[in-house]
Amino acid sequence: MTKLTYLLIPLGLLISACGEEEKKDLGTANAKPSVVEVVKVEPTDVLREISVPGTIIPNEELQLYSEISGRIQKINFREGQTVSKGAILVQMDSDVLRAQRKEQLVALELAKKDEARKKSLLDSKGISLEEYERSASNLASVEAQIDLINVQISKTVIRAPFSGRIGLRRVSEGAFITNTTLITSLVQENPIKVEFAVSERYAGAVKSGQTIEFKLDRGEKTYTAKVYAYEPVIDEGTRMLSIRASLNNDGKLISGSFVAVKYNLGMEVNAFMVPTESIVPILKGQKVLVARGGKVVEIPVEVGIRTADKVQVIGDLQAGDQVLISGLLAVRPGMPVKTKLVNK
Repeated sequence: MTKLTYLLIPLGLLISACGEEEKKDLGTANAKPSVVEVVKVEPTDVLREISVPGTIIPNEELQLYSEISGRIQKINFREGQTVSKGAILVQMDSDVLRAQRKEQLVALELAKKDEARKKSLLDSKGISLEEYERSASNLASVEAQIDLINVQISKTVIRAPFSGRIGLRRVSEGAFITNTTLITSLVQENPIKVEFAVSERYAGAVKSGQTIEFKLDRGEKTYTAKVYAYEPVIDEGTRMLSIRASLNNDGKLISGSFVAVKYNLGMEVNAFMVPTESIVPILKGQKVLVARGGKVVEIPVEVGIRTADKVQVIGDLQAGDQVLISGLLAVRPGMPVKTKLVNK
């Protein structure tokens, strides 16, 4: 083959490819329009009642540890028992500390007498000010030691910081424990709380005093709780706002339980609602297909409020747009279509 022949072959392939592409585009433009069912979207006011998962959490909860190391002398609680605030739960051995305090009390008496004697000598200029100050400093040091021992003795008695129900006991009488040894847990379950989170889209509508409803997993009873607090910032990782609501416990709400929450956030004004089947999932979200000027247009959207058969879409939609609800897999953007309006 000549060099000219080699050059002509790729050129011919290029011309052929261009011709095929032109035929394809021409075919799309001249294709017989498909008939698709559409709904016309108009702005409407919708009740913003969202459904989100939640968790039951106690009003107060702690794991009980000792602040000092020592041997348990007596345990004053039973597993599962309800205790009042201030009740003595554990008594630790304090004999060594009390002996140390007795020793320091003797030293205190000697230090007081020495300080008084040195004060009298200082007044008569029998000693220097420095010598008196050493005596006064020794007295203050002994008093501080006694205060420290008294604090340690007080910590040998472990009391309930609030009223609640005791959990499982993790230690026994006579055991030597440190400040890392778990003794038991204490939980206050009445009132009880519900914790849940909503998308940042609804954060501006969240207010203290609002009412939520929830049901336990596979439960039939509907509970009502009142929102009393929420985080001041949105979580950067989840883009969600954490909220807590409170209610009286009827004895059937157990901390850690899953609940399905319904949260009424008022009215959403001028929302575009479309049938659920019109939403097409894509790699980075969702889209709807709209018929404009007799051709298909693809519009990326975010979904918002859901009802039994419709969902709110947020995107570049206009009042009066015709959203496709059939033929979603058979059409593509730019394809001509004939529309059949359906009331849904």
